[in-house]
Amino acid sequence: MKRVLCLIILVTAVLMSTSTAQRKPTDTQERDRSLDFGDRLGVRIEEFVRSIGKELGWESEDDTIPPSRRRAPRAADQERKVKDPARTYEGHTTIDSSESISGDVVVKGGDLTLYGEVDGNILVVGGNLYLKSGSHVEGDVRVINGDIAKEEGATVLGYLDQTRGKSEETKSARTELVKPSYRLTASWVDEMALVDNTILRYNRVEGLFLGLGSEKRYYWDGSKSYNAYGSLGYGFKSHQWRYNLGLTRQFALSNSDAKSAELLEVGIEGHSLTDSKDKWLIGLTENSLAALLIHEDFRDYYGRQGLTFHTAYATRQDFLTMLLRVEYTIDDYTSLSNRTEWALFGGEKLFRPNPAIEDAHLRSIIAFAGVSTVTKSPRGPAGWSFSATAEFARERFGSDFDFDQYTLDLRRFQPLGQYDNFNIRLRMGSSEGLVPLQRRFELGGLSTLQARPHKLYAGNRMILVNAEYIVNGDILHDLDFWPSWLMRNFNFLIIADAGWIKPVAPTTAWFDGFRSLTFSSFRSDIGVGLTSRTGSFRMALVWPTEYAAPARFIFRVARPF
Repeated sequence: MKRVLCLIILVTAVLMSTSTAQRKPTDTQERDRSLDFGDRLGVRIEEFVRSIGKELGWESEDDTIPPSRRRAPRAADQERKVKDPARTYEGHTTIDSSESISGDVVVKGGDLTLYGEVDGNILVVGGNLYLKSGSHVEGDVRVINGDIAKEEGATVLGYLDQTRGKSEETKSARTELVKPSYRLTASWVDEMALVDNTILRYNRVEGLFLGLGSEKRYYWDGSKSYNAYGSLGYGFKSHQWRYNLGLTRQFALSNSDAKSAELLEVGIEGHSLTDSKDKWLIGLTENSLAALLIHEDFRDYYGRQGLTFHTAYATRQDFLTMLLRVEYTIDDYTSLSNRTEWALFGGEKLFRPNPAIEDAHLRSIIAFAGVSTVTKSPRGPAGWSFSATAEFARERFGSDFDFDQYTLDLRRFQPLGQYDNFNIRLRMGSSEGLVPLQRRFELGGLSTLQARPHKLYAGNRMILVNAEYIVNGDILHDLDFWPSWLMRNFNFLIIADAGWIKPVAPTTAWFDGFRSLTFSSFRSDIGVGLTSRTGSFRMALVWPTEYAAPARFIFRVARPF
């Protein structure tokens, strides 16, 4: 009813504004007459919606295309002169030499590396500013609790201010940003290491889960030698407490230097968790929203209780984040079952049964390597991300299973120009020995072969390729009939997936089993859709390529990789 009422008000306002303009001709109306009807209608709708949004305090998503690279505005656009707001970024940010930003730039809890131009002021809080040769700032530069490194050939027309004071404002900013600055930020960082403050999730085996947590911190500057982290919460349908508590001893190998910070650590963790191997498919927040709102839970769960001992090396540099880690795990795995069927929407739909696992005691050595050069830019992420895991479970360790398993994940985020981006992921997996059900590979559905049913295929050999081509919605701005007012905050999306999975004998060596692989062995999908400017929110239709089938609709509120 509210939507109908809003629509009636909207149409009435447009008609009234049109009739009023007819009674009292103005210079603006004379110019409007030279526009086609669709453009005039779009302009008036947008102005009306903006006025309502301003009253309600709505904020639109920042435009990610640098203003200097936008098209020359048409007459309808010239009627709307809106000052560019300050662009705010969290974490390490890079503005490359091809980018020119009109307006102020604010970076919180990370470093700003500037190669391009900023037609405004710069504020960096809790990080360092690198002004590279050829960079240009029209306004002032201020860095709070960080350093300024200005190369020869970099120009700043205003003043440079570096503050390390103890004012209340600075203390407040430092307190707010200390947590992000001590994080290890990369796509391969385990979500449990980022749990902080309030924990709120919803799934089919716990129902509503509430708890408190404290994230893991990396004290690069050596300000602390010990770090305790953990979480504690309760599932209201499973009626179980879940927790993890860890303690690390860290050895800083460098001072607080933004160009290079590194440390060694050893640690121990005890835990009793509702865990899932599907964290790479969908994030915790997005999955909770899906379960709560549309009666879909895309993760499968099991109980995991035990101890972990580890040693690790971590480094954070200008464009590089790296983690090398070896751990010894002692875990008991137990099956979990569905405990709730409640959701806000979904009608008579039921949750998928949570599959049983092999209840077992596993002792294994796990080696992990992760490297990321991904940086944020106004056009989206750019750079490489690589992670690899090797797990060795042995009966002589006291484990119920004896196997080796290897997984690799390689991602490239590539801006191609001011209007398009190409992103791709390669994921591979192989096992040797008899693996429990909770360690097998699965493809199909969300983030894998998206035109197929969820987890349709399973095996112990896997190759998956996901690619997406994102084109800015303003690419067709030269067409007079194109609704630029509608596409200003959207991009076009082309999706392609290809995957291969196969079960082979457990005695087969992990590097064998790929000999029969050919191009025709891959199952593939293709799709088209729309995304937000950041690429996170997206909706698309996808089809399998080997056979005729109805399109599947995809709706996501986070990037698939």
